[in-house]
Amino acid sequence: MKFFLQYIIGIISITFIVSFGIQYLADNGLRNLKNTEYNDWKNIVDGKINSDIIVNGSSRSLMGYNSQIIGDNLKRDCFNISFNAGCYKLQEYKFDIYIKRNKKPKIVIQNIDMAHFGENTEIPDIAQFYPFVYNEDINSLVGKYENKFNLFKIMPLLKYNQSFKMLEEGIVANFSNATKKNATTFKGYCPQDRVFKIDYHNLKKLPQLKAKAPNEREIRILHKMIYFYFSRLDKDSKLIFVWMPENKMRLTKSYDLTRQTIVEELNSIQKKYKNVIFIDMAYDDISNHDEYYYDTFHLNETGANLFSKKVSLKINEHLN
Repeated sequence: MKFFLQYIIGIISITFIVSFGIQYLADNGLRNLKNTEYNDWKNIVDGKINSDIIVNGSSRSLMGYNSQIIGDNLKRDCFNISFNAGCYKLQEYKFDIYIKRNKKPKIVIQNIDMAHFGENTEIPDIAQFYPFVYNEDINSLVGKYENKFNLFKIMPLLKYNQSFKMLEEGIVANFSNATKKNATTFKGYCPQDRVFKIDYHNLKKLPQLKAKAPNEREIRILHKMIYFYFSRLDKDSKLIFVWMPENKMRLTKSYDLTRQTIVEELNSIQKKYKNVIFIDMAYDDISNHDEYYYDTFHLNETGANLFSKKVSLKINEHLN
């Protein structure tokens, strides 16, 4: 019986060692797969970005602000840390992780729209964090939403249980330079080479929006956000709020009334604080052309490039 137990324990130990080895290869490969969200996170937590300009926001920002174009036009290095499908709290968590390891930016471009004020009940795209289960900062963030994340530390390969393609990609990345093939981000920006398709599920939400006077919750969050940045940035840093172009199908009277008090408050804040700039491009001409969008909520690559050029010029005007 004793030898049988030793045999079982030995088999289990070897299985764990092999499993942790495979997991290490997958994690390491994904983290070092350049121009991907995994490698972006690695560079953030390793303190390798240190850009003068940081772009923050949700998916509209992630796919709409071309970091290279903005950086070139403003003659400073720019990086996009926007959180896909992440509302204001997740954006703030990610910014805190960023400045803990990287130098403080001189300029923060914060995308703003009505979706910004939502709440996340879970972490969107949790797989982006799989290679970082042993990182304290990321674990703290994900642990606020997902208890199972702690299990990934002690149960090897559990996180890849339903992500075999991701597991394979990570392992292969250790032995093959698949950067170009797997590229999805460039300085954090995630271009979308897609044609326009109406997203009816998002448009159905618009009639439910009703003007609230004076949008007290949103205004309260807005002021908290300003305090959040001011308490972390240097005194001479600039905080630039930008309302990206909204597709014409979204610019209804109801929607415009809903955002009106937010716009008015941002204009008031801009007058009050010399380091705060507000650029409202919701009704920019880009809004009238579906070919610049891949749905009514997000710009495609062509639209993002045009918008990035336009917003760069406007930012330059304010800075000069």
